Amino acid sequence: MQTTVLQRVRRIDPATDTDDVVDVLIAAGRVARIGQPGDSAHWSETASARVIAGPTDAEFVLCPGLVDLHTHVFGSAGVPDIDAIGVGAGVPIVVDAGGAGAATIDDFVEHRLSRVNTTVLSFMSIEAAGITDPNEAHNTHRTTAEMQTASLDDFLGATERHASRVVGLKLWATISAGLGWIDHATNLSELIERPLLVHIGELDHAADQTPITGDALDRLQGGDMVTHCFTALPGGLIDADRTIRPEVYAARDRGVLFDAAPGLVNLSFERATAAMEQGWLPDSISTDIHRWACDRPSIATLPRVMTSFLALGLSLRATIERSSVGPAAAIGAPTGRPLVGERATLSLLALRKAPIICSDGTGSIRGNEALEPVGCFIDGQWFSATTADRPLDSTNNDLTPESIQFLRRLGDQLENHRAHDSRWRGAELHRLVHRARVETGVSICDGLDALYGGLSVEPTLAAGWLLEGLGPEDSILRLRLAANR
Repeated sequence: MQTTVLQRVRRIDPATDTDDVVDVLIAAGRVARIGQPGDSAHWSETASARVIAGPTDAEFVLCPGLVDLHTHVFGSAGVPDIDAIGVGAGVPIVVDAGGAGAATIDDFVEHRLSRVNTTVLSFMSIEAAGITDPNEAHNTHRTTAEMQTASLDDFLGATERHASRVVGLKLWATISAGLGWIDHATNLSELIERPLLVHIGELDHAADQTPITGDALDRLQGGDMVTHCFTALPGGLIDADRTIRPEVYAARDRGVLFDAAPGLVNLSFERATAAMEQGWLPDSISTDIHRWACDRPSIATLPRVMTSFLALGLSLRATIERSSVGPAAAIGAPTGRPLVGERATLSLLALRKAPIICSDGTGSIRGNEALEPVGCFIDGQWFSATTADRPLDSTNNDLTPESIQFLRRLGDQLENHRAHDSRWRGAELHRLVHRARVETGVSICDGLDALYGGLSVEPTLAAGWLLEGLGPEDSILRLRLAANR
């Protein structure tokens, strides 16, 4: 592992209130030395080290590794390139929010994450499949009766197999889902001793319906997290008259945490300003980035969302804290700190003083400084935000004989399924994918490589629901063509 020297960087460690300009040596995966600016010229390690020096037109800020607590990198909402929003944006750790459930998390971990450099964790969905609606970034329109649940054995097995990845459970506190779904999630959360990440804000709201947010908040316990805390959608925490719901204060007193995740419609500058003027601040800042938001500059990366909070008046120290050590502590994420002896999972940002306009989708505010990613370290390994030295293609289009046999077997099984069952449902199709894979002795990674490559689609949506969306004729035809090319 190469040694790195950082020269003339502004070091910010919110936990110790440290804010100074230093030289830093990173070696063997840890912060090895810290000295005054210029000291590194006399360090013996500098001669053979990678040297990164602060620029003249901006400050380089070295801080604990950023943690994007709420992203979508799997399921129908999944962004195509995980590293683009992770290490390529100076963010060592991202957390998928509900893309995978107990029925699909094996595919997510063993295939989707097998070639990325970013550390990816998961709030596993309460629904067995995760997010599967091909036209939406959520499943909030489903009623409790329509939601697919995993058996308790399947649920516990999934969390045990991926204990290091599953940091909590994701659910939606919406009218359609109902309070019974929250009670179910609370029981599961207690069983696996991991917190909930709860979506608030009604995306499918009728005027005569009363949001369930207040009752939902009353059911949450210390350590649970509420996301979209500054939404202006019905069911938000802050009313149009700037009033913060009393249940919000009661929940925070119990230790419930609140996350600001903009997404496309869930950060109102007006509501955020009202809350912050009353001294009510979020506990964490995330993006809620998903495939339909990738072209929105203000939320495309965590540093851009952090810039919006600087424009809202949050201090640099407080913004970094809520984007790194705060969410890391909430989920036990393995981030580091810029202190001697600490693990070197760190972010390097450029702070530029310049006028900037930030948008929340409906209005805008002006700021005078912006954060831009320079890169990040994961246990001492450097990833540049500019060179993007990361693997972008997660599928292999060179089919092996075993993979061809798998595609043919799957095509046969789908033909048989269509002949005997008029339904074409994701859950059953998903089982057929893995039955064909096991019968032909193909690994999850190789089998899904062959499937996604053969179908010429992005590897984000769980396999069975991908086939459901394509329909029987298109699915079978594509598989036949792929297996015979």
